[in-house]
Amino acid sequence: MADNVLLPLMLVLHMLSSLWASARPLPEQATRTQHRAWLMLKALPLAVATAVLLLSQSLTTALLAFVIVLVSQLILEHQRITRPPRFATSLLLGQILPIAVLVLLWSGATGRWDALVEGASALLQPDVLIVLLAALFLLHPTSTLIALILTPWLNHSDLQDERSLKQAGRLIGFLERMLIFAFVVMGQWSAIGFLLAAKSIMRFNDTRQAKRPVSEYVLLGTLLSFGFSIAAGLATRVLITS
Repeated sequence: MADNVLLPLMLVLHMLSSLWASARPLPEQATRTQHRAWLMLKALPLAVATAVLLLSQSLTTALLAFVIVLVSQLILEHQRITRPPRFATSLLLGQILPIAVLVLLWSGATGRWDALVEGASALLQPDVLIVLLAALFLLHPTSTLIALILTPWLNHSDLQDERSLKQAGRLIGFLERMLIFAFVVMGQWSAIGFLLAAKSIMRFNDTRQAKRPVSEYVLLGTLLSFGFSIAAGLATRVLITS
């Protein structure tokens, strides 16, 4: 089997394993036996399938891959399901680290360390770093800046709504800024208008029934979010094209 086909197949197997795990989550009050059985059912099929794929390299490579994938999956999944449920933790332990293990395993099995180095070098190009820096700016510092700007109105009695989903507004803001930033960098200005219209429709019932302070607060937060995202996108385009 061609080396450049092995890695995509290994990643597809990982995605299918993650899909299986999400479709059959571990019960909250699971016993230790259920816990171990779930971990084994999550890790063992992926380890076996990966080893079968790498049989095209050698039997030793396949056996080593089986052990590495099985042990790494058991450790990472155990850490993921025993820690408090957080997006960053789940992403790191459930996706980033397992994919990194598979990529390193593929590089070692096929001897394609040069491809790994080339990929890392491509990620360290100035244009990629500029986009990454702008995206990170929109994730955290921008949230802090918007919160500071909105602080004078945050404690208004009409804004104390306990019915809102916990952390939902923050995540919506992150996704909103990332989409606008991507649209600006790609020059898709019409998509930004579509996003603004879609958000206005979704917010229509809330703002229509809300008091004026709530409507003004939502509008101010939206304009700040859009403004920072567009500015970051424009700055990124200028730096990339200069």
